[in-house]
Amino acid sequence: MSEPRLGSILTARLARVTRSALAGYGLMTVAAFAGLSELSLHRSLERSADVAQSLLGMYADPNGARSTVAPAMLADQLIGMGAPFLITRTISDRAGGRRVYFLSPTMPAKRIDPPDSAAQLARTIVERGGGRYAVLNRRAGEFDILVVGRRRPYLMAVVGLAAIALVLLPLVALLARRSATRAVVAAVGPLARVAEETQRIGLPPQNLSARATVPTGVAEVSELAHALNRLMERVETSHQALESFTADASHELRTPLTRLRAQAQWALDERRTADEMRDALAEVARSSEQMTRMVQDLLLIARGDNQQLAVERRTFDLAVIVREVEEITAAMSSDTVAVGADLNGGGHAVGDPGRTREILLNLAANAARHTTEGTITLGLERSGHMIGVAVSDTGCGISAEHRERIFDRFYRVESSRSRDLGGTGLGLTIARMLAELQQGRITVDSTPGRGSRFVLWLPAADGPA
Repeated sequence: MSEPRLGSILTARLARVTRSALAGYGLMTVAAFAGLSELSLHRSLERSADVAQSLLGMYADPNGARSTVAPAMLADQLIGMGAPFLITRTISDRAGGRRVYFLSPTMPAKRIDPPDSAAQLARTIVERGGGRYAVLNRRAGEFDILVVGRRRPYLMAVVGLAAIALVLLPLVALLARRSATRAVVAAVGPLARVAEETQRIGLPPQNLSARATVPTGVAEVSELAHALNRLMERVETSHQALESFTADASHELRTPLTRLRAQAQWALDERRTADEMRDALAEVARSSEQMTRMVQDLLLIARGDNQQLAVERRTFDLAVIVREVEEITAAMSSDTVAVGADLNGGGHAVGDPGRTREILLNLAANAARHTTEGTITLGLERSGHMIGVAVSDTGCGISAEHRERIFDRFYRVESSRSRDLGGTGLGLTIARMLAELQQGRITVDSTPGRGSRFVLWLPAADGPA
């Protein structure tokens, strides 16, 4: 089942939001117009009541014949004659009774019998009018003013507005959908281009150097393109490292394998003496040991790259490790090299003592391998919250062009000499990896002809110095 496209999803959602917004806007407009119409009608009634109240002083006391007009009949007569208002007057007689008269500018005063209140008369008008009339009841002394207004003109305007909204809103919704579609296409277009360019990267694998085009015209899409480009840079770097590693590993393994095969073939010759056979087997053993050590180093690096290498994290005394490494270095160095240590009061680090010993032995072995005479010194030093072990020698040193690559896998400054000395080209790679797994680092400072200085930095147990 195929997933819907982002453009279709956004268009459908925008269309739904637009329809809901337009429908709500239409309803609110009609409701607001109806409310304003009702308010306008009531204001008109207030003005009519003001006029009627100003004319109350012109009426004299009624003295005509008694009338038996009922309130309902009175309402019918008022509606029939189209009078905008009516007035009732309540007079108390000497006996304490009440007499209510209906007054009108176009009719003589008539007594309402039985007496009824203006409120009841207003309710009667509203009930007989079926909601088509609005009534305002105002009390002014002994007079009650009831102003009647027709709602029909206002209702017709509201109905007309609602009809217009029903006709125009679907058209506006259609136009809004088309506009939303164009806006979505314009917004999703850069994203589609980035997706297309990304799909082309790596087809074939040699095309990993290609990148998505930025800027795209949309800030968020440009940020995504930058992120993809950074990801592709890491992928390209990893791919190049893998290709280089495969080529280097093949080359490094081919050399001892070639020696093994050559020595085996040479030893199989029936003309070889026992001593020659023994020498050939010794060479086979050395080549096998070199291959075994290389495979072990490769497995160690692979476990470190996959975060599968166990590393302790505890406090330990660096001085003890340095003393052990000093003794081993002195044993592996020539008689013309003086090995010493400057513990500088000692210090404790946080990390793995076994892995730290392995790192320092690797650095010391490199120093002994490249120092034929002079000194090799191990020393402790502090820098902020880090404690370091420096391995300094007076050997041949490392030139600037090699200094940046000495931690690369299988890289050798002097390839043939390092191989003759038993090196695999993986020692410094492993040392840096083990240091970083302990949240540390290795720095190097070297001058050709004057020696090198490697420093292993680890977190100090007692914080900043």
